[in-house]
Amino acid sequence: MEKQQKKKCSSKDHGDIDAINYCDECKVYMCKNCLNFHSKLLQNHHIYDINEEMKDIFAGFCKEENHNIKLEFYCKNHNILCCAACICKMKEKGYGRHKDCETYLIDNIKEEKKNKLEENIKKLEEFSKNIENSIQELKNIFEKINREKEELKIKIQKIFTKIRTELNIREEQLLMKVDEKYEDLFFKEEIIKKCEKLPQKIKLSSENGKNSNKFWNDHNKLSSLINDCINIEKYIVLINEINENILKGKTNLNLKIKFSPEEIQKHSILEQIKSFGNIFEGSYKYIFKKCPDNIKEDSTFIIRGDNENIMTRSTPFNHWNWRGTTCLYELERGKEYKWKIKILKTKNKYVLVGVASIDFIINQSDWHCGYYFECSASTLCSGPPYNYSDYKGFNLAVVKDEVIVIMNMEKRTLKFIINNEDKGDQYTDIPIDKPLFPTVLLVDKDDSIEITNYEQ
Repeated sequence: MEKQQKKKCSSKDHGDIDAINYCDECKVYMCKNCLNFHSKLLQNHHIYDINEEMKDIFAGFCKEENHNIKLEFYCKNHNILCCAACICKMKEKGYGRHKDCETYLIDNIKEEKKNKLEENIKKLEEFSKNIENSIQELKNIFEKINREKEELKIKIQKIFTKIRTELNIREEQLLMKVDEKYEDLFFKEEIIKKCEKLPQKIKLSSENGKNSNKFWNDHNKLSSLINDCINIEKYIVLINEINENILKGKTNLNLKIKFSPEEIQKHSILEQIKSFGNIFEGSYKYIFKKCPDNIKEDSTFIIRGDNENIMTRSTPFNHWNWRGTTCLYELERGKEYKWKIKILKTKNKYVLVGVASIDFIINQSDWHCGYYFECSASTLCSGPPYNYSDYKGFNLAVVKDEVIVIMNMEKRTLKFIINNEDKGDQYTDIPIDKPLFPTVLLVDKDDSIEITNYEQ
């Protein structure tokens, strides 16, 4: 685009003053003084702000960079005027931008634009009636989403600050643990410092002790003699301590203190950190927990799909071993959640849908660990406190391909809508002393389901 340069006022008297406005009718640039004078005399002229609105001024020439050619063509694809350079066959250095478009000479589209002008003016006038309110509404919306954006960023920062704080605390704990472990198995460095001048002190105390016999009846020297005795006793204790620590150090010298995680475990943790957190739309996101890396090769199920909300059983049927996983995010107390299970592929519709507690173990849990609806038989299954096993609670037809699950964390109720039939709450007074998560279990190999939000 043509580079905008600083313009000076067109008045001869103000030629050295920067212009701030432009009049399209008069074709003049104006400083502040000229603008005040001009506005009083010519109120109906179109005045443009140089810094913000100069691009709206029509000069009849193409504004593409290095073109500066008269606008003689119309591009129907982009509804824009263009020049000969815009439609030329060569497409480089800014040329040929509209060479593949449907273009006309401006004379050829005159009647079409003229005929639509009156209709478009009416539309414009109708739209403009509430334009100020619309602009204000747009501003309000922007302010609201901007606040939400900043609040979300602050939330993320707080979470990661908490994680960093806990990491630092844990690091300090482990470093202190290392010191404690070495001091327990070997000895503290301070004993070496105590020993550095010990030979000289022992020699002096021994000499004092040998010369003490002739002074024991001298009351003035009694306290000094006793102090020498105490020092000799302390030195004996210290020498014994040194010998014990030498023996302890030699005994444990080949003992290696190690730190876990090892390198391979560290890699696993770093990979989890790299994928920690998700940014998503909507009030809730259902993403399945992935299998731990150490059991991924032989896992009962696999997570797939761009949003990680599709689960597929990868191991064959084996004596009704229901296996599955929970979602990544727990259900918050005091809220109602609705999600939909869509059966993508199934052999016998051996699919359990419902909720399970935080005790659910990936690849190991079965239907005793939560509160479920079994799709093939239209029955309830659960562990304590209900202990339902093929409990025919509400006589619904066998599921076609979708189940809607509604968990009310305030009322502690769970129900399932099957084939658009709502038979009321199937579970009541569900314990919520432990976190609950949306959960799915499968039996047959290659059975696949998808979990998504449910919008009424």
